[in-house]
Amino acid sequence: MYLPLMLIAMSVLAWPAFIVLGEGLSDGPGEAWMVLWTLAFVLLLPIALLLLPALAALVDLARQRDNVPLTGVKIP
Repeated sequence: MYLPLMLIAMSVLAWPAFIVLGEGLSDGPGEAWMVLWTLAFVLLLPIALLLLPALAALVDLARQRDNVPLTGVKIP
């Protein structure tokens, strides 16, 4: 329930991020790199923290189905 709301909120932050990146680029390459690193931690890290556990849960679910045999099947 909260995942779509968080992704919408993070996408709203993308527009100011592009404005700040443009300001950093106008000041020079050093400032642009600093802005990029800051945006990576401010925007991309929370997105990764939201999406990676969901992907890990899907992988665990797929593995769980492969490891559990059907009822009545002998395990070698």
